[in-house]
Amino acid sequence: MEKAATPDRTTARKEEPQPPSEWREAEASLAAGSGLALLLVEGPQPPQLSVSNNNSVCHALQSSPTHAHLCQPYCGEAYKRARIAGGKTFYRCHAGLNCFTLPVELRRGRTLAVIGGRAFLSAADYRELAERFRVGDLRELQSPDLFRNVPFTTQDELERLAEMAARAAAQVSAATADLKVTSTEALPSPARGRAGGSGEAAEDHFAPGTTLHDASRRLLDELSVSFGISTASLLLRREEGFVPVCGVGKFKTTAPRVEFKKQSRSRATSVAESAGRETTATQLLGTSAAGAQLFPLIVADEVKGALVVDESGLDEAKRARLTEYCGRVAMPLELLRLREELERRMRISYHQQSLTEQVNSGEPEEAYSTILRHSTELLRSERGSLQLFDEAANELRVKAAVGPRAEAAQEARVPFGEGVSGKVMREGRPLVVRDMKTAGQSPGPAERKYKTGSFISYPLIVGSRRVGVLNVTDKASGAQYDDLDLNLLDMIAPQMALALDRAGWHQKATQFQILSITDALTGLLNRRYLEERLGEELERSKRHRFAMCFLMIDIDNFKEYNDRHGHQAGDAALQLTSQCLKSALRGADVASRYGGEEFSVLLPQTSMSEAQVIAERIRHRVSSTPYPHGLNQPGGAVTVSIGISAFGHGQDNPESIIRAADEALYAAKSRGKNRVESVLAPAAPDVNVN
Repeated sequence: MEKAATPDRTTARKEEPQPPSEWREAEASLAAGSGLALLLVEGPQPPQLSVSNNNSVCHALQSSPTHAHLCQPYCGEAYKRARIAGGKTFYRCHAGLNCFTLPVELRRGRTLAVIGGRAFLSAADYRELAERFRVGDLRELQSPDLFRNVPFTTQDELERLAEMAARAAAQVSAATADLKVTSTEALPSPARGRAGGSGEAAEDHFAPGTTLHDASRRLLDELSVSFGISTASLLLRREEGFVPVCGVGKFKTTAPRVEFKKQSRSRATSVAESAGRETTATQLLGTSAAGAQLFPLIVADEVKGALVVDESGLDEAKRARLTEYCGRVAMPLELLRLREELERRMRISYHQQSLTEQVNSGEPEEAYSTILRHSTELLRSERGSLQLFDEAANELRVKAAVGPRAEAAQEARVPFGEGVSGKVMREGRPLVVRDMKTAGQSPGPAERKYKTGSFISYPLIVGSRRVGVLNVTDKASGAQYDDLDLNLLDMIAPQMALALDRAGWHQKATQFQILSITDALTGLLNRRYLEERLGEELERSKRHRFAMCFLMIDIDNFKEYNDRHGHQAGDAALQLTSQCLKSALRGADVASRYGGEEFSVLLPQTSMSEAQVIAERIRHRVSSTPYPHGLNQPGGAVTVSIGISAFGHGQDNPESIIRAADEALYAAKSRGKNRVESVLAPAAPDVNVN
């Protein structure tokens, strides 16, 4: 009977002899020192004879009865690969992880194989795998521990570990053969701080459960103690540019930042890459960082951030030490940033879907508390309020509130254009305040006892109408709100608008108004509403450089189906198709009946590759659904053809987006039907397709 393998614990088939204790000790030492995985196998893997520091993604994949087959051509065949090669070989698996395998003989007459690495060589491979877990073929494996231990390394470090593993195996083999070993050299132990971004800083500041903000704060505190630096800021690269994560001294409240524009993106990268000891931060960051020195954080030849420090008192020796320090912390910081990015995306997906489901299934008058609850949970805020505009009184009134003094907040009235929320309502632009005192904002009455001086005030817009303001404050962690938090609200804004719209129709209490935005036959939104939402989403995509896609869907041979079986059968087919759409789409997607047998779907914040996956899912769902007269259709099933267009250069207004999707749909029809075709817009430099 085989014992299941678990990370960081030796596993073995009970009927087989255990590996020598000398190997287990050497394996554990090498794995811990390098930050990479090491496994000992005999035959197809899993199971393993021993395993140290296993990659948590590999463990999840190989423990899954539905996905383990994906690993079989790679690590599953590692033993065979090592035996055939007769020496170490390197390979990259389906998940983008890089490994080596080599044959070893720890006891005479018994050849085993070592698998090592299981690490990423590039952040791009990590992001691609994360997307597969978020919305792709691996989404069923999502779990809190999925990215608990995912190392990065370089090809040189992978080769170095392979050499050391081979050397350790040779020494173990000699020891177990009871040979006289005249050398007193100990088993190899790699220097810490090399592969996987390990080292003292990584150990001390990047323990499991540590947030990016906390890790950054600890690193800056260490700079103060070890280097005597009192003014510094840690910037990390995001889609919009280099943004501050944490600062001390004069950078605590006025930290420098760089926003990418069409012309400056490549310049910012090239300046950061050459920063070293000769380039001052002012060249990249401007006068806000005058008199400061920039040290780039480089991962796999990509600049992922920068440490900006006060230049006074930095001699050549300190600069060299800071350069080395940034080299040690760059990888664990980037990994922590990527993990938090994935966790944010998963939270967004949950709240988008949950908010939509609750809006559709609950009572419309509950929409206000639903919006507020999801917003505060998403931003992890301890206080919040939702204010709607009362046109008759020309003031904002609280419809829902959470946190301390929530009942008192319900009585608040804010005249239009006055106070923070009144001004946000008038201007229609969100306000992010990191610190009320430094921003010149009034902290409000003392009895409110705010935990922090940071808040977001966000205008709520339905169609072209500004209808209210959402306020959140007191982040549970005590940290400040920033543009990342604002982006989170942007991403659930479509669901908030839908909830408010539905609640507004309900309050007007006319069935005619409710029916005016929906299709009576299918229950989907109608074309008028879809086109309005498409315009709103395009503006949001332009403003935040979001990707966006649009589907046009047509039931194949529908006229013949309708003529042969009658209009009632045709109506039933339309209803079944609408159900297929609903079941195949995500919570944030907007499906509508465009007219006749045509449907359309708006896919906010969706890249072309994601849209193609969704479209194929719809196509397969329809073709595999039993329709009453489906067997009489060509091919024995009701099918759909789908055209996809994407927001980009030349496709940046509703008319061009719809026209491009229509052209792709025509191509799908002309190429045999029951297929997906796409029209990709020319690349737009400011579009974020991640």
